[in-house]
Amino acid sequence: MRQPPPTSKAPLTESQFLEALPAMNTTVITLGVLWVLRNEPFDMRHFTQEPPRRLMRKFRRRLA
Repeated sequence: MRQPPPTSKAPLTESQFLEALPAMNTTVITLGVLWVLRNEPFDMRHFTQEPPRRLMRKFRRRLA
């Protein structure tokens, strides 16, 4: 926000309201960051060969 919050319940004019909103570039950057953070990571397999995958399955069974 570019202006402090109102101190009274008096109605605001449109220009006062628009002056209180953040700058457009700040909003765009914030929305971009939120979009990246909300996306779940894609299914990335670090190990594709069978021996390491077998060891990982065995390890997960031991944890359960």
